[in-house]
Amino acid sequence: MKTEDYLELVGEVIQVYLGPHDTLTDVYLSKFDGSYITHVGMENHVDFLAEKEITEELTAGHGFSPKDNKWYGWSHRAIYGFEIGSVCSKGDCHYNGEDLPAQEADAIAFWTDECYSEVRSEGLIEKDGELFFDIRWTYSDEIPNKKIRNTVGGVHHHVVALGRGEWVAETMEDARQMALDFKEGVS
Repeated sequence: MKTEDYLELVGEVIQVYLGPHDTLTDVYLSKFDGSYITHVGMENHVDFLAEKEITEELTAGHGFSPKDNKWYGWSHRAIYGFEIGSVCSKGDCHYNGEDLPAQEADAIAFWTDECYSEVRSEGLIEKDGELFFDIRWTYSDEIPNKKIRNTVGGVHHHVVALGRGEWVAETMEDARQMALDFKEGVS
């Protein structure tokens, strides 16, 4: 499907105030829920949605393609389609641990890298009403910046809603949930 035909089908142009100087800008919003699709003049940024014909229940980051009979999740980083039989395994972008220890192990695995040694969790912290794992590491000799070698670094890794862990989509509603989880995982 051509992008211009796609946008006419799923979106409408609205003028909104955006940016630090409240500039009036034309954007496409979803006819389904009013969420942002793209700016006028940047239509090529949604070519991938038009190609897959994601035309139903289009929201910011997920929607359904009758053409493929798949639910898709995406961000500016990636897009992936889910259907009955799709699998969610530990390490996948759409994997959410079923309990805090599983999520903590996943956070440690995510941050494990040759430039970091002794990757560990210092436990949970709360910031502004949200939970995070306090992930710490020691910069190894592999880090290009010699000044930070053997110093401690870290990050606050957001705790996501508890998920199903590893599972298989048995229904289209399950496939939809995988697309939603993928959208969150790549955002």
